[in-house]
Amino acid sequence: MKRPKIHAISSPAQWEVVASPVRAEIAEALRLLGPCSVREVAQALDRPADTLYRHIELLQEAGFVREAGFRKGARNAEQLIDVVADDFVIDFRDNHGEAENRAILQTINAFSWATQRAVRDSAAARQLVFDASARNITINYELSWLTPEKFREVRGLIGRIKRLMDSGKKRREGRLYMTLAVATPVTRKRRFGDEAPPANTKPAVRKQARPKKAVPKEAGPKKAAGGPKVRRG
Repeated sequence: MKRPKIHAISSPAQWEVVASPVRAEIAEALRLLGPCSVREVAQALDRPADTLYRHIELLQEAGFVREAGFRKGARNAEQLIDVVADDFVIDFRDNHGEAENRAILQTINAFSWATQRAVRDSAAARQLVFDASARNITINYELSWLTPEKFREVRGLIGRIKRLMDSGKKRREGRLYMTLAVATPVTRKRRFGDEAPPANTKPAVRKQARPKKAVPKEAGPKKAAGGPKVRRG
């Protein structure tokens, strides 16, 4: 059965199922390998197969994964599973943006976790190469102002990376790689500024407060040195 290109997710609760570190890894492995067995997914993720069954069951219940027939194995027939589409997109309905923002945060947490795991395991195995002629890892982190036009250009470059990675899923040549590319607006709790200041703007000069003059305390009425004495009769 041929997969559809896109499967839109309209329910925030449904998206929360796939926006978990392990289940996001399973879904991505199935996009790469499916239809395949749980055993093959476990090998791709370097995880015990027994730990994946409950996650796969949740993905099936949420509509991300489907059964895809059987294949004759060495001893018994193997159940095959696959994702229901090549890709998934958020298309929530009847909300005011809060659900999308929460879903994006959950998604980036899951993807960041998977990327950290990949880098950690490769570093532990001393598989990261830094020699210029054979370098196999690249990292870039930037903070900059972008106009809407420049952001669209960055977004287009990220889309190009995705298309390049998707084409590798079909060829299955070379070494397995993972990429994570993010471009996000930056919002500071202490406002830093959304726009760069104009070049001809002079820095604001703070006026120094003049020191206050000391005000002498007012003296109370002086007592007479010698007043009339009152005689008691």
